[in-house]
Amino acid sequence: MDGSQEDSGNAPKAELPESTLIDVSAARPAKSPGQSKLPSATALRLAAVAVERADASNTKNALLHATGHVRIGDLLMYAGLVSFDFIQTALSSFEDKGLPLGKVLTKSGYVTELQLRSALDIQTLINERQLPLEVGVKVLTEAFKNSVPLSDAFERSGVVQPEDHLSNKLGQLLIDAQVVDIVLLDQALDVNQRTGLPLGHILCYRGIISQQLLETALLGQQLVRRGSIKREQCIKAIGESNKRELSLEKLPNNIGFKRSMLRSSPRIGELLFEAELISDGELLESLQSSLAGAKASGKAMAEVCGMKREYIDASVELQEMIDNNMLSSALAGDTYVRMKEFGQNFHRAVAEASVSRILLNPSRKMLNLLRETGDLTVSDDNLPAEVKERLEVNYNQAIELCKALVSAKILNEHVVYCALRAVYLVDCEYLTEERALLALDMACRNNLLFDEAVFRLGWKQRTRLRDS
Repeated sequence: MDGSQEDSGNAPKAELPESTLIDVSAARPAKSPGQSKLPSATALRLAAVAVERADASNTKNALLHATGHVRIGDLLMYAGLVSFDFIQTALSSFEDKGLPLGKVLTKSGYVTELQLRSALDIQTLINERQLPLEVGVKVLTEAFKNSVPLSDAFERSGVVQPEDHLSNKLGQLLIDAQVVDIVLLDQALDVNQRTGLPLGHILCYRGIISQQLLETALLGQQLVRRGSIKREQCIKAIGESNKRELSLEKLPNNIGFKRSMLRSSPRIGELLFEAELISDGELLESLQSSLAGAKASGKAMAEVCGMKREYIDASVELQEMIDNNMLSSALAGDTYVRMKEFGQNFHRAVAEASVSRILLNPSRKMLNLLRETGDLTVSDDNLPAEVKERLEVNYNQAIELCKALVSAKILNEHVVYCALRAVYLVDCEYLTEERALLALDMACRNNLLFDEAVFRLGWKQRTRLRDS
């Protein structure tokens, strides 16, 4: 940029250069403001879901009021440096690679490192409530148009530059909560400066904090900026969450847990929201109560809307399955439906949900697994007619086969639903048949959930902490 660009209202669209890293064909359309699905990417979107579902005005000030946060892409667009289409293309193409938007823009040649740093400084002042959004955009536009430092841009705009005050930046919140020390933070910030990777991601990748703690800190940061909770409450909540994690890590059920960056799995609140077990208003109230009172989110949901413990426990298990690619979010939703509508326990619900979308009939494979582990000793000739019928058809009869085996008292419910879950993990190639047999044998002999047996055999990572 040469600094000669006009005001944002007349800003030309930023065309993508041939050398850009962005694959335009990979771009996906942006989500509409009134979309009813709860986004799962960031704590900010989680905190703003009620507003996103409302038919709010799409102005700059309405956006800031709704979320308590102005995003760097929006700020650059308001200042006329890049177009809306360019922002959407950049986000769509790079979100799966973990690159922040600022890095995309500097690599593409539309923003210099100096311009990006100026924009980030203005973003901080706006989000810290030291500068109104419109004033910040005015100063930033002045800096871009005339290629001057921010200090000069403030003077040219007739605006008094705010003095530094207590920061609500992520690193400072973690320091004040005594979660990280200054040495570790400086090392992570150095990587952040060199690579452009978000600070929180770096801390997670290095095992300094867990992703769950990062999400708590980011949510608290946004609630502070919105004025929903005090800074002191946020710091206390982060510190208490860290202490709770350290305590839970010592429990036998959590041996093997590692603080790490996870794939983009939905949070507990998001899973429960999608399953219509909690409303958007109740979710936001629970999150705010959790941060303000420095208590676990599950406890806050129980207090705010009477969330049953069985759903909270199920959510932890489902999250871990999703983390390990052992279940999809859609099948997690089916699990809740079976628990809620049919009164099924979690073990049965997740097993039935797992195989519900398999097209061909896995019944014979399931029966063979049971025979090879020694749990089924009867021959085909001695099977009830209903069971034989389930085995012969070409469409999925696995769930009905389980019911028939239990009804005929050939096997107990625990065994058949362990086998049902095993069949799914073999079908999706997560486990070989040999490993499925070993896990099935362990689960049946020790009265374990099938997934717990898989974990104990070392074929699944412990990604979520349990409190018992």
